[in-house]
Amino acid sequence: MLIPTREKVLNEGAEIYCERRGNGSIILLIHGGMEDAGYYSSAADILADKFTVVSYDMRCNSRSSGDRSVDMNIAQQARDAASIIKAMGDGTAVVVGRSGGAIIGLELAATMPEVIDFLIVHEAPVIEMLPKGDAEKWRSFVYNIYTKSQREGSHAAQTEFMASLINVPDSPFPTDLNDRISGNVDFFFKHEFRAFFGYLPNIESIRKNNVHLVTATGRDSDNAYYVQTTRALAAKLGCENIEFPGHHDLSLWMPNEFANAIQKMLKRFDTVRNEDNRTDANS
Repeated sequence: MLIPTREKVLNEGAEIYCERRGNGSIILLIHGGMEDAGYYSSAADILADKFTVVSYDMRCNSRSSGDRSVDMNIAQQARDAASIIKAMGDGTAVVVGRSGGAIIGLELAATMPEVIDFLIVHEAPVIEMLPKGDAEKWRSFVYNIYTKSQREGSHAAQTEFMASLINVPDSPFPTDLNDRISGNVDFFFKHEFRAFFGYLPNIESIRKNNVHLVTATGRDSDNAYYVQTTRALAAKLGCENIEFPGHHDLSLWMPNEFANAIQKMLKRFDTVRNEDNRTDANS
């Protein structure tokens, strides 16, 4: 395992804990709710052979600071991501977001597209993109989980929420990761959960910004609600939805497959970009 360079980026009153590995063009990996940079550690080691790989703990999670008494703001999360990209290199990055991290990537694409070289949106749970009846079903799910967290505690809510993930291993986390993310659970349900699930991407802005992006869904995720949302998102954005191996948490449990899928996608993007550049040069 590589020993990452650990840095903190200051933005809007918070110290954002970051890990940097490797050399080359930058890939920013954004984790989902209740997680931290440790969800990407093994995959980042692999990708660092060809890229500078940056992962981080979102504000108020694990090793990052912030005001844990207020609700999470998606726009601020996007500004945090942009500040990290600017601090780590030449101001642009390939951005890979999973789950809630994919939502942050979408907000970044809508509001600060200049920092994105290419965006991979993996299984974004944007339930507001679903048809009316399906959206209402999952709004009720979110309401019930949130209510349970208030009445029975965050761990009771976590158990029911995690049961909605398809084919994700029910295995113990590495001890150090578990010790950190167990402290994120209460904050997630109190201050992040509803913000993530209430998010509606600004499709018009993303399309207008001409962001290079794809969505991705896992082969083993079947027809989970976050697969349905991601396919609906791809249809609205007019982008391709790529099949990735594995399930919702493949970056943690299947790091080789995750890293290979990212590298394959980026190689394909480079080919398309080079062809576009040649076309522009000849026109």
